[in-house]
Amino acid sequence: MIGNRFRGFALALLIGIPGAGVERSFAQADSLPGAQEAVDRHLAAIGGRAAVDSARTTHLWVTLTAFGLTGNTEVWLESPDKRATDVTLGPFTLKDGCDGSRAWRTDPTGQVIILDGHDLDEAKASSWFENDRWMAPDFGGGSVTVTGFEQDSRGKYLVLEVTPPAGRVRRVFLDRGTWLVDRYESKRDQATVTVRLSDYRVVAGRKLAFRSVQQIAGMPANDATVYVDSMRVNEPIPPERWAPPAEKASALRYLKSPGVARLPFEYSARHVWLRASVNGGAPADFLYDTGASLTVIDSAYAAAIGLATEGRLQGEGAAASGTGSFARVATLRVASPDSDGVELEKLKVAVLDLNAILAPYFWRDVAGVIGFDFIVRFVNEIDYDARTLVLRDPAAFQYQGPGAAIPMTLAGHVPVVKLTLDGEFDGDFRIDVGSGSTVDLHGPFVRRYGLDQLFRPGIEVVSGGFGGTFQSRVTRARSLAIGPYSWDRPLVSLSGAETGAFASEDYAGNVGNQILERFKVTLDYERRTLHLEPGAGFRKPDEFSRSGLQLAKVDGVVRAAQVVTGSPAARARIRPGDEVVEIAGRPAAGYTLEGVAALLEHGKPGSKVKLVIARDGKRMKVKIKLREFV
Repeated sequence: MIGNRFRGFALALLIGIPGAGVERSFAQADSLPGAQEAVDRHLAAIGGRAAVDSARTTHLWVTLTAFGLTGNTEVWLESPDKRATDVTLGPFTLKDGCDGSRAWRTDPTGQVIILDGHDLDEAKASSWFENDRWMAPDFGGGSVTVTGFEQDSRGKYLVLEVTPPAGRVRRVFLDRGTWLVDRYESKRDQATVTVRLSDYRVVAGRKLAFRSVQQIAGMPANDATVYVDSMRVNEPIPPERWAPPAEKASALRYLKSPGVARLPFEYSARHVWLRASVNGGAPADFLYDTGASLTVIDSAYAAAIGLATEGRLQGEGAAASGTGSFARVATLRVASPDSDGVELEKLKVAVLDLNAILAPYFWRDVAGVIGFDFIVRFVNEIDYDARTLVLRDPAAFQYQGPGAAIPMTLAGHVPVVKLTLDGEFDGDFRIDVGSGSTVDLHGPFVRRYGLDQLFRPGIEVVSGGFGGTFQSRVTRARSLAIGPYSWDRPLVSLSGAETGAFASEDYAGNVGNQILERFKVTLDYERRTLHLEPGAGFRKPDEFSRSGLQLAKVDGVVRAAQVVTGSPAARARIRPGDEVVEIAGRPAAGYTLEGVAALLEHGKPGSKVKLVIARDGKRMKVKIKLREFV
């Protein structure tokens, strides 16, 4: 993030990024310069084209402050398109690199991830920008457009839109007094990221900013400040600097059979639950989530087991962001009752208050979430019919099943495949085993194709996840296809989230377990392939709750959390907040969540379920007549 030579660093820990707007003003009547004239003025201000072109390589040492932690970063650049960084920050050591065509990064455990899809494009764009290619005579194969004048309380600017050959447009704000770069603005999916530059100094005949601050709109806890300590220009950089590092000896141990572990899982509330223990402690309930960027421990559970935390962060969920911290875990063991399983050492995890949102809807506490840093180490075979998760060594894996092989990419850490709605609307969809939904369509995808007008009205519901809740509209599409498989009248949810993962601009939507449970799912991260084998429920129609009543349980008390407008529960005059005392003649608190779902969600249409509710100190008997209404 130094001047025009270093604008980014390898912080894969920026888990979530909500979007935001930009203050702007076009009140000035000055004539606009052309793109080449604007670039030439900037070049003159920083020392001239010769000074810029003379720096073929740059090696920087910087101090990084972020997430309440302070660390060090090394950056290597080589014109025209090579870049690498090495970041040490608190418990994390992160590396990334790009040689102009291939890009990679490491996760917090040191696992090397080769980038593809949007991630590869953005890595190429970062290398292009940080090597100043937009200042080249031909704009480095990209384009530069002057968009106008803007001003704020800090000054007046000429604004350029700079488009690299690959990746997203960046907005460059040139100070009209100095013609130096005041800041860069870019989008990271739906989020606005701003890098503000200051403390310009002359190095090798050229002005460079020695201080920069990166800010993600709406997430002040994730502000990052970079100070340049020293730099060298035109030192030789060995070619291996741009290549991924050699794999470290694995900190992974299979507990029973080398290269394979078979784990039974509980499938509750359309989520996959595993038993896992932290640092040798007693096993606890963990969610398995392909949508989580790293493993997460609930803050109350972390305190109970004496897990020390450090730093702070804001992380992204389905709707918004929430705050947390980091911790080091010596061992995470995921095992079955017969001692089959795996154990991973030296994990760096996020610590977040998961249960404030999740526990009332799952009717139990969640100790944590097993995320990408664990999952990516295996070929993951999820057999929903047998309720078994098989973890296999990728090096020894060869798929033998009868299912279809579907190409996938990675969206940071989430598997992505192509889906088609109604035979004509294609998009890249995240495969999210942490979602109990069918298909959640992101707002930008819905608006792009006018799906809110094409689909039937459906019903309005409240959806949620880590970070909060948001409104969605549930309806049915005509058809859904994934690879060679398709079916009619799928339930789809049109997300109303304005921030968070479900407001993504890069991806069309999320595929949850109500779709995935139709298959035996094999995720091969190493070969970027999703294998799908139709299971027992492949042809089963998508179902929505036949009562329209969602119940939450807090401190042993069951309450109506959501009553869908126009549903049987609404016709029975149940209101959100009502205490549900009895269901079908039994105390509501004595039911399991699955027992309640069997009665209120999956019960036979036309059947009636008797409830006793309490409101304002009075008890009332009501009947819900179940029916299909979506």
